[in-house]
Amino acid sequence: MSFTREINRLLIGLLVLFAGVAITAAYWSIVGADTILQREDNPRRVEAERAIQRGDLVDRDGVVLAETISGDNGVLRSYPYPATYGALGYYSYRYGASGIEAASNALLSGADLERSPADALVDGLLHRVRIGSDARLTLDLDVQTAVAEALAGRSGAVVVIGVPDGNVLALVSLPTYDPNTLDANWDQLVAAPGNPFFNRVIQGRYQPGGALETPLIAAAMLTDIPLDTLVSTAPITLEDLELSCAVRLPQIELTLREAYAFACPGAFSTLIDPLGARTLEAVFDTFRLNDLPLISGYDAPAAAPSLTPTVPPAPVRITADNALETALGQGRLTVTPLSMALMAAGIVNDGNAPQPYLLLQTRAPNGEWVDAWTPRPSLPITTTNTARRLQDLMRSAVAFGAAQNAGRPGIDIGGHAAVAYSGEGSLVWFVGFATFGGEQGAAVAVIVEDSADPGLAADIGGTALAAAQAAVTAGGSR
Repeated sequence: MSFTREINRLLIGLLVLFAGVAITAAYWSIVGADTILQREDNPRRVEAERAIQRGDLVDRDGVVLAETISGDNGVLRSYPYPATYGALGYYSYRYGASGIEAASNALLSGADLERSPADALVDGLLHRVRIGSDARLTLDLDVQTAVAEALAGRSGAVVVIGVPDGNVLALVSLPTYDPNTLDANWDQLVAAPGNPFFNRVIQGRYQPGGALETPLIAAAMLTDIPLDTLVSTAPITLEDLELSCAVRLPQIELTLREAYAFACPGAFSTLIDPLGARTLEAVFDTFRLNDLPLISGYDAPAAAPSLTPTVPPAPVRITADNALETALGQGRLTVTPLSMALMAAGIVNDGNAPQPYLLLQTRAPNGEWVDAWTPRPSLPITTTNTARRLQDLMRSAVAFGAAQNAGRPGIDIGGHAAVAYSGEGSLVWFVGFATFGGEQGAAVAVIVEDSADPGLAADIGGTALAAAQAAVTAGGSR
């Protein structure tokens, strides 16, 4: 009897254990399966992610700028053109993604593709590799290459925007990095001087210096200050900083119109009192200089991958005490190259700045190209009359002023070249445009760090605009 009782107890214990095992197995196979699959240390998930065939990134003409290829260690992301390194960003299973690779990650990885439950089950059972969609960008490889070569060896940024749509034809920030060797060189890149991960086009906040003379002279027009007013070209001193014309001139009197062409800050200091702090602030706000514009379809990294993203600073308010230094571009107001390019785009587009974008079309696996861009309303920055008067002033600056190096035979180019001071050094700007016939054109902003030669920035800007004209007139603009 005692033996039978022990057998029954053992049997009950075994049944309880088997029930526990059955319940646990049922839970992990039905309810908790996703918990295991989604764990970051799940080897199957790691291998599945590494095996994903990310879609191609191609330029506006279909040239492949980034693709997934097979290597000794599985699939690798390949970037064949050095000129596009900083513009595309990077993709790394270990370190994530930035730039276009980050902004279009769901598209490129295929995560956004809808699959039926049956297809998902079959793909899982057969261990089919996920294939992502391709993305056609507005970038033009020829324009991108011409700009990168013109800026090579220097720190700075150039952005070229098509008008009237806002398609970004080129985006160059130097120094940059090679995404093909990112995993091997990550630690060195993070600690590298000049921070190659920092995208100067949309993250760089620079002193505008004489580049603010364009909205200043627009303010003069709007308040009926005659542009034939005689002003002095003598330097002006702000604390221990002496500001002089972008081109060395004798201390003579010029008209305000001529002083703009040579970017003479002393001449524009005479506008501060007649305009007043409230008018200056209103004009700078109208030109959206306090904004931190972004590009649709583009995610920039932080200043370094370990830092938080760039946060727009609080708008600069102009008072009687800071009006002079702010208006001359040496105060707390800083601008990005993208914001200056959009100002130029608004001027050449008769007062309406287009909203910039990079993603043009998408193509699902085995599918056809589908438009991904829809027109967005432009942003008014000035009146049509003022914009056209500014166009003429900028053409004059290229014809005989500090921006002469931007001129190219047979191309209608206008622009303004100027100097700004930051810390112990200086930097130079060129902000300009070109028209290509009809409504087509392009705008450009160039910033070159550690330089006092505005002719250098103007020359790079002219190269960028000439390349843009060649690309747009040859292939048509979207």
